[in-house]
Amino acid sequence: MSLTRRQLLVAGGAFGTAALAGCLGGGGGGDSYQLEDGRSDAALDKPAANAPLPENPGDHTYALMGSASAPKITYFGNWKCPACKFFSTDDPRALGLSQIVTDYVEPGDLSLEFRALSYGSDGSPFLGEDAPRAGRAGLAIWHLDPEHYWPYHEYVFSNQPEEKEQWATVENLAILAEEAGVGPIDELKSALENGEYEDEVKATTDAAGQAGVSGTPSLVIDGQVYSPFEAEKTRNALDALVNGGN
Repeated sequence: MSLTRRQLLVAGGAFGTAALAGCLGGGGGGDSYQLEDGRSDAALDKPAANAPLPENPGDHTYALMGSASAPKITYFGNWKCPACKFFSTDDPRALGLSQIVTDYVEPGDLSLEFRALSYGSDGSPFLGEDAPRAGRAGLAIWHLDPEHYWPYHEYVFSNQPEEKEQWATVENLAILAEEAGVGPIDELKSALENGEYEDEVKATTDAAGQAGVSGTPSLVIDGQVYSPFEAEKTRNALDALVNGGN
């Protein structure tokens, strides 16, 4: 897996040459960025923000929605990837995250795990020097306040600043968390400043490579990698998994 070149993957067929299908790595750039006012909380009402949690969230290292006993799919994303924002906000070119929640997770047919791909295979940050901090913030929130993890997830992607900006500072991540309803903000800041969950973030790069993931957003369904921007193909794979596998 090579995640060191910075480019956009373009889907063919029905999406046309203008459709953004995914993000491949790169160093990013820009100075530290201060969040501006004017963020929307509309995403907090969406199905993905209100997805059911497993019975014992703390038993799971990575964020999980749905019943832990249901077949699991894994979503590899990046907090700074604009295509992940499109997936999370249900862009019509994709089988959106809320659609997956409504059709498969809420009925109890599938569970979905999110893993933030924050480093490339060469160990360099994936989509900016601040991307690993964003990945660690998500894990910290999952373990500190799992009931507000998925609202935070949707809130951040809905209000995601431009990829070129290094916006995932400790202060900005704390602001976003507080606005999404996360409770222990001081504990979150402490976790970020102390580098907690770095090993778990790095482990995601290895997991992505083993799964054959080459960009974000990617869904691993029954051992195969799918792009949600190939909506029909992805839905067919989800249906097959619900009905007993391929």
